[in-house]
Amino acid sequence: MAIGFTATNIATQVVPDRALTATNSPSVRVAQFGDGYQQRAPIGINNLVQDYSLSFSNRSKIEADDIAAFFESKKGVTAFNFTIPDTNSTSVTKGTTAASHDTSNSLILTLKAPNPDISTGSLVTGVGISGAPTVSAVSGNSVTINTVQNVNTNILLTFTNPNERTFKVICGDWDISYGNQNFYSISTTFKRVYEP
Repeated sequence: MAIGFTATNIATQVVPDRALTATNSPSVRVAQFGDGYQQRAPIGINNLVQDYSLSFSNRSKIEADDIAAFFESKKGVTAFNFTIPDTNSTSVTKGTTAASHDTSNSLILTLKAPNPDISTGSLVTGVGISGAPTVSAVSGNSVTINTVQNVNTNILLTFTNPNERTFKVICGDWDISYGNQNFYSISTTFKRVYEP
């Protein structure tokens, strides 16, 4: 799955623990009148404040250090993409082919750049793709499609991940718990930001 986020210093998708908590707080201006009458209006066009509390428990020291280094590099200012499960949404990502070869019943595509935002089960569309093939495996920049296809190099393909939603977040603070036996835990809160 593509749940989680991509860190520039980590080769694989960073996936938080399963216990992800979302807090939603609408920003509303209220005018109070006599007899309990109120008028309410949203403050701004993106008035829903969303915070996501998550943790990365029992990680190796190397993985914990890499996650913390990624947060440090963003300095609580630079936003990054975060993907959550959402049965009412899909996320779309694109990748350009560098090479392809078929196996007996599937096609292995090599993309020009690794793209961990592609999930197993993603629908694949683009020039040279027929039917409705889906992704059966992802490893770095290698993507396996469940049917044999004829796809040339330098073709832009679209991968539609079902039941996921991706948006921008910032990480303003995080806590690191130093455990024993080289196991570390990080807890943090991501704040959703509305920017391109």
